[in-house]
Amino acid sequence: MNWIVAIALLVIICILLEREIYFYEAVHLGPRIQAWLYDRWSKKYDEGKRASQQDDNELLAQPLITALNAASLSTPWVLDFATGTGRLSYALLSRPDFHGRILALDLSQGMLEQAASKLCSYLDGSSTEQKDTIPALPARVELLRQPALPLPFPDATFDVVCALEVLELFPSMEPPLAELTRVLRPGGMLLTSRGTEQSGRKAKIKSEKEMAILLQQNGLENVQITSWWKLFDRVIARKSGFSSTIEVQSLSAVMRCPSCAQTRWQRLEGAWKCLNCGKELSITNQSIVLNCV
Repeated sequence: MNWIVAIALLVIICILLEREIYFYEAVHLGPRIQAWLYDRWSKKYDEGKRASQQDDNELLAQPLITALNAASLSTPWVLDFATGTGRLSYALLSRPDFHGRILALDLSQGMLEQAASKLCSYLDGSSTEQKDTIPALPARVELLRQPALPLPFPDATFDVVCALEVLELFPSMEPPLAELTRVLRPGGMLLTSRGTEQSGRKAKIKSEKEMAILLQQNGLENVQITSWWKLFDRVIARKSGFSSTIEVQSLSAVMRCPSCAQTRWQRLEGAWKCLNCGKELSITNQSIVLNCV
């Protein structure tokens, strides 16, 4: 009888583990395991997202650009948080009417490598052998591996913050949303998503009213929730207040050193070096900066 109970418990554990990994994407297992799983999924990740990605230009890039134009943000500094394989960054940079720069961030190096393949023509082309201080103006997009919150940026760093299909992957939406709005300047735009009832993640679903209230509690206004695809709605909101457009649009100018919190970096061969404490961050041959906290 004991072996029957043991087998039953093992089956239950396997079912729960499979559901956690493939349905909730390891949300309860911590960022290290999440990153490892996404690294494993990265090469085939876009195959499973093809249906939702085919209209990215029309349903994501165009509405965001329209909102930016209405807010007179012609050359925005954009944080693409949890960029994955770079779908949104690619949709924006492929448009001739988008003139901003993007920092694409993810916890998975494998996903960023897929993004780098898509975005290679927009990546920084400067030599990795350069010994001088990093230039203030990089190319159109930079890639950063950041394994966990908080983000290594000062308050009000970005004109635009994008976070698609990711809030549901945290144990609670409040901490990541508070962090994302912290780095968004007053008057800046947030593009995010709301998991719909069809997604099946009942514990993670917020009604449109609940989602709007959550955003308002984090200092956002003019909340627009629109159908995107069956599992997610598109959400665009504006951070209350006003401040000038961000002029210095460079990762090296805003990223705090994980050791001393300063933002003075020098480019070495295959690395960044903090000019304050000497901490080095590796850079891959695809220009991905690895901020391993």
